[in-house]
Amino acid sequence: MGSISKRVAVITGAASGIGKAIALLLADNGYYVFLFDKDSDKLRKVFYEEFCVENASYYYGDVTLKQDVEKALAQCIQKTGRIDALISNVGVLRKVEFLNMTEQQWDDTIDINLKGVFLWGQAVAKWMVENNVKGSIVNIACMRARLVGKSMAAYAAAKAGVNTLTKAMAVELASHNITVNAVEPGRTQTDLLKSHIMDKSGEELRQKLIPLGRFAMPEEVAQTVLFLISDRARYITGACIPVDGGYTVEKD
Repeated sequence: MGSISKRVAVITGAASGIGKAIALLLADNGYYVFLFDKDSDKLRKVFYEEFCVENASYYYGDVTLKQDVEKALAQCIQKTGRIDALISNVGVLRKVEFLNMTEQQWDDTIDINLKGVFLWGQAVAKWMVENNVKGSIVNIACMRARLVGKSMAAYAAAKAGVNTLTKAMAVELASHNITVNAVEPGRTQTDLLKSHIMDKSGEELRQKLIPLGRFAMPEEVAQTVLFLISDRARYITGACIPVDGGYTVEKD
């Protein structure tokens, strides 16, 4: 088994978007980062182009499969000997009208966005408890946990579930000195956002709905995560923190 002195953070969905930004920021701030993603080509490319191989490693896997989670966790422990933080970031938004949604579409969205948070959270929390680690877990939810748009019934339900699961985990893990919090990004400049906004006029219209007048950058969401897993946030647990430019606060 390996042994390193740096704090170790596991980030799921680390090949792109917010997950990639979190991994890069944590690496820049002295963490050893363990990247987990289902997209093997993108993950490999990002890893070798943007990370220092001495301070990072990766694993291809599916957050909805318990065996993938367990194998990835075992590999991380084998390489580093420790885990100090978990950031469950994997998420997918597939817009389908409620009346037309199939059972399979519902199950897929719930599994990726919610079951994956449970599987990774439970696996890491068990290891932390067994090894007496005062760790941190951050689950990436979404503003859609609070505000629902059309054609996102399954996604909104899953993200609301992430928030409630976060609070339940926080209550049960507090006695083990493990903090659990959620971050709720608003619209953020990622490829996922671009795939849902097809033209400049649509982008401008949506920005006008945000009090700060712009979309978030992935790095701004990452800064919130960095704070929540730091020693400065050891008394914060069970919180669901919006990072949305005020979108969920003000409506005319």
